[in-house]
Amino acid sequence: MVKESGQPTRKPTGRALGLMAMITMAFLAVASRFWYLQVKDASHYQALARQDTLRKLPVPAPRGNIVASDGVVVATSKPSWTLYYLPVNNQTTMPASEVATLAKYLGVSTKTMSQLIAEQQAKAYAYQPIEIVSGLTDQQMTVIEENRSLLPNIRIQPVAVRYYPYNSIMGNIMGYTSAISAQDLKEKQYQGYSPTAIVGAAGLEAEYQSYLRGHSGGQFAEVNRQGQLVRLLGQVVPTPGDTLHLTINWHLEETAQNALAYTMKAMRHSTQAFSHSTGAVQGAVLAIDPNNGDVLAMASLPSYNPNKLLPGSTTRNSYYAQLGANPMSPFNVLPVSGLFAPGSVFKPIMAVAALASGVVTPTTEIFDPGYFPKDPIFGNWYPNGFGWLNIEQAIGLSDDVFFYTLGYDMGINTMDKWMDNFLLNKPTGIDLPGEATSLIPSPALLEQENHTPWTWGWNLNCPAKCHAGQYTMVALARADSAIANGGTLYWPHLVSEITSPSGKVIKQFNPVVQGKLNLPYSIFHTVHVGMEMSAQDPSIAKGVSGTGYGALAGLPVPVASKTGTAQVVAQNNYNAYFLTYGPMPHPSILILVYIREGNWGADSGFVARAIYDQYFKIQDPKAGPLFDSTFGLNWPWPFGYVPPAAKHP
Repeated sequence: MVKESGQPTRKPTGRALGLMAMITMAFLAVASRFWYLQVKDASHYQALARQDTLRKLPVPAPRGNIVASDGVVVATSKPSWTLYYLPVNNQTTMPASEVATLAKYLGVSTKTMSQLIAEQQAKAYAYQPIEIVSGLTDQQMTVIEENRSLLPNIRIQPVAVRYYPYNSIMGNIMGYTSAISAQDLKEKQYQGYSPTAIVGAAGLEAEYQSYLRGHSGGQFAEVNRQGQLVRLLGQVVPTPGDTLHLTINWHLEETAQNALAYTMKAMRHSTQAFSHSTGAVQGAVLAIDPNNGDVLAMASLPSYNPNKLLPGSTTRNSYYAQLGANPMSPFNVLPVSGLFAPGSVFKPIMAVAALASGVVTPTTEIFDPGYFPKDPIFGNWYPNGFGWLNIEQAIGLSDDVFFYTLGYDMGINTMDKWMDNFLLNKPTGIDLPGEATSLIPSPALLEQENHTPWTWGWNLNCPAKCHAGQYTMVALARADSAIANGGTLYWPHLVSEITSPSGKVIKQFNPVVQGKLNLPYSIFHTVHVGMEMSAQDPSIAKGVSGTGYGALAGLPVPVASKTGTAQVVAQNNYNAYFLTYGPMPHPSILILVYIREGNWGADSGFVARAIYDQYFKIQDPKAGPLFDSTFGLNWPWPFGYVPPAAKHP
């Protein structure tokens, strides 16, 4: 899985070189003094230290860049002016008058200023400079410098701070940084960290903290008894962190999040009753290469802007509280931490189980009268019934009665066996924090969760709707990728390699096989045909099109799809799901979409269509009229591929 050092090197980007040069030059003027500090005048400075007149001003290391697979830098560092307080004469607390003055100059309340200072003081060692706030504006610096006599123990210093050029796009996937807490410092993983360290608090920032962190430096300064700067003595130059290279394509990522937001907005404003939903305010999309587990795009809405959560920001606490109060949980990365009843997107997995178990063959036909004959309460979504269907037609039409029959014939033990074979009972190990483990249905789980005994009616429900289980999107994507590629379950991951500041490859992530379904390819081919009918066939039975056709009609690339509509427990609302992969017969991208209260699964398919337009470079003039007819809106389709402008010499 991992190749250590000795790999080909990658040249550092211009942005990285520029930042490193800027920080180095900022302190180069005093570099010659460091030797004197350490060697020649060591005894003199030891005396200064004993007199409490030597201070080390910390210089945080620039965190490593995060770069998309198409070379777009999505997280980097930039210079920022940071304000420090230098304690003097055993006085670690800033005088109240200075706190009030500083609060006034920074435009915040005295209470907020006091809280910011108290948080930092709680972690600081005696006599250690205390970081108060970062990101000072020119106006703030000017007013502080002009009134330095009122703030004698303040120091303004340039440091590198985190910067996310695209704000909330991919925000909760990227995560955010935070000042290390007193509790963190007690944990093994943070041994050796400074009390002033900045660490990843969520997302990729947290997952790859040990690589992104870098190594901080510092300036050594002599201060007088009043804590005022006398002279700079030397410095240790910080070392930037390593660079993460993502499997995510930025153009696809941007399209995925924008298309998800656009489709949910269309649902909320739809003039068509069947597609209108005011509750469509939360959603997620995951695009993955089914042949190796590379995550090509991942979006989770609502998201957040990690630039507003930077440590030392005067607005950080209020923004954090605002996000925490949002019932749609912006901090959650839904494809990883969300658990959902998947509705009919579960049918392809159960189709493989039934074919592999010998319950049906590709030519077996089951009659659908519009309800399950043994208990008419189990009706079909198409109440008139489709009559005689084989399994390919049943997949294409998402026929409930056909899959009720499969569940009745297989029983829960056989279905559980195949859910285990698809690894749905195990986390994927994706390289993001907070992954949940899917809950596969079983008599024991039903008794534990609902205090309800298992009956044969649950056997019907499992392959058709699977309301009895809850699954993560990433676990379903891994399982469905195995259907797409012919039986191999790959580790889903977002990082392809890690390079040092000099460009040397220090870690490389290759495809990892987590499981194998040793089945004849004909089984997967049968499911593929049914899913292709869902996406492409305008009339499978009784003039009814495939359930995915409503979102994919006219797409000039052959793809497969499966829709899903799952009722929210105890509510008359329905979550929408859309599963698709292509191009057929050799798919290279799989997309799974979820929209809370999206009503009809096919409507969420427009998110996938937008991603296809970019992935396959389709201008797609047929998408707009289809989108308009679905939602009754005269809105443009902004996701058709636009070729880049020709470069002129």
